Amino acid sequence: MEYNTMDRNRFEIYWGYYLSIERMLEETRQYVSPSSDNRNTYSDEFTKIILLSCSEIDSILKYLCKIENIEPTNKHYGMVDYEKLLNRHSSIKDIGYTPFYNSSLTEKPLVAFPFADLDDNKPYANLKWWENYQKIKHERIENVELGNLENAVFSLVAYYIIIRLAMDYLDDSSGKEYVKNSHESQYLIPCL
Repeated sequence: MEYNTMDRNRFEIYWGYYLSIERMLEETRQYVSPSSDNRNTYSDEFTKIILLSCSEIDSILKYLCKIENIEPTNKHYGMVDYEKLLNRHSSIKDIGYTPFYNSSLTEKPLVAFPFADLDDNKPYANLKWWENYQKIKHERIENVELGNLENAVFSLVAYYIIIRLAMDYLDDSSGKEYVKNSHESQYLIPCL
């Protein structure tokens, strides 16, 4: 298989799956307001959102690494390889979102800049939410408290940033500008 650009059909599959996971997080709002006060609230639903989001991040970044001719450092691609790709997009560290919610003015929103601390010299590229995902994935019962709102929000925001990044890899003839203008989250609010 040749990897030059992101195929529009592949992208639309990624996008549709993103929207379904975004809806899952949005539905949790009826039980837990996405405020910083609730960041450590954990549940099976948050765990599911983390596992699904990070699995998709892994899949998309692996595909983008192949487009960029980044070979895996070990037998399989991992964050050490993805970090090489992410660092080619220097502004990624400055991108953040907060979930939309209707709550009292006294609550502080949960703000996520998932790649702000990206550092290839540290384990898991210094991404705490990615490290927590790995812990949940490999030892879910022992790390049940890591399936929390904060990790769910950071994972979903990271997924959204990665899928927006994937838009840059679409071929111009596949409607790249249309996709960029029409495929936006109705739930996440950009942080300035």
